[in-house]
Amino acid sequence: MSRAPRGLRLVRSTKAVQHLTTFVVAGVSTILLTRLYLALTGYPQIGGDTGLHVAHVLPGGLLMLAAMWLQFSYVGPGPRPLAALLGGVGFGLFIDEVGKFVTSDNDYFFAPSAAIMYVVFTGFVVGAHFWRRRVPLSDAERVANAAHVLVDGLAGRLSAQRRAEVLHSLDGLDHPRDAVGVAEVRELLERVETRTPAVPQRFEELWQRVGEGFTRLASSRFALPVMGVLLLAQIAWALAVLTELVLSRTPHGVAVGGVLVGAGASTVFTATGLWQGRRRGRRAAVESFQRSVLTSLLLTQVFLFAVSQFAATAGLLVDLALLGLVNADLARLRRADR
Repeated sequence: MSRAPRGLRLVRSTKAVQHLTTFVVAGVSTILLTRLYLALTGYPQIGGDTGLHVAHVLPGGLLMLAAMWLQFSYVGPGPRPLAALLGGVGFGLFIDEVGKFVTSDNDYFFAPSAAIMYVVFTGFVVGAHFWRRRVPLSDAERVANAAHVLVDGLAGRLSAQRRAEVLHSLDGLDHPRDAVGVAEVRELLERVETRTPAVPQRFEELWQRVGEGFTRLASSRFALPVMGVLLLAQIAWALAVLTELVLSRTPHGVAVGGVLVGAGASTVFTATGLWQGRRRGRRAAVESFQRSVLTSLLLTQVFLFAVSQFAATAGLLVDLALLGLVNADLARLRRADR
């Protein structure tokens, strides 16, 4: 069980970090894409000349409500990926208007807004990773997670790949003989009939191909240096945009500081990853690359958007592709270590 206040005994999810990462990436992407769209369209107001203005915090709230509805209305782990995506998009639309909430004149363009959003998202991600690493999942929590997945199996909605993953996690218990219910859960998992996940076939095949493509790229012997080069190129791109801004003497003090801190941290993580690739092995290098990508996504691109919307959007697309490649390689290495 997790360390929680007395009387509140909570079981942590094995997919918590994955879902929280989806939530954060969806939120940050929504902020950047929303601001790009508004800039390109001249900041239109929903409601036109009727005297009404529907702020995008309202659809954001509705999307967060939809995410909660999914969690409250359905059992099992099935709705969680969609809930994480909808919740992230909704929260991105909500916090994008933070400038209106902290200024007396409802200033959407309040300069420190990017810093506020950065603190929220970064604290969220760092807290999630620190919480998981500090207190590893217990055997009881792993069995409970397997039983949770079993809900989908009993309803005929469990894929063969997910079942194999859960059974493999039960094989890795520290003290399987002491874990209550492990034999019964394993038996039921092995007995349930697996089926293709209940999503449109073309959509499923598309995401399967994307995932397989990332896995193939990640398994290449050239993947590690390519990731390092792309990360360094991403940093150089941000610094080039920043240099042009400084030379033009445009006043963007907060944004300049944020980009410099983000680019500096990404450089350290990338250089560390390249060094660790030779000293400690590939997994240590990829984990460092993951920190570099997340830093760029959650810090550099957010502040860069205040300077150049085009540069930040291009950087966002590169970061998302890099994150997919890094996560695929990390998942492959973790499977190999088990």
